[in-house]
Amino acid sequence: MTAFHRTDHLLTQPLCIWVGDKIGGFGSYRDSFELYNKAASTSKKIHVVAGAVHYDLYDDPKATGEAIEQLIPFFRENLG
Repeated sequence: MTAFHRTDHLLTQPLCIWVGDKIGGFGSYRDSFELYNKAASTSKKIHVVAGAVHYDLYDDPKATGEAIEQLIPFFRENLG
């Protein structure tokens, strides 16, 4: 069971999601968009990393670099 059914009430803080565009076997691509769409956050962003699978976002320098390029400005805008 996930807590996604409560995100429209509980997830109110700024939210930045990265997802690879290569759909994997356990649903992270679909879950990312579901979480984004349901979140109550007023400041939220989703970024799709072209050519990446879920695990590339952990250890592939190109994919992680692209994600960090999105993360830093998002944090500066929302948490600074």
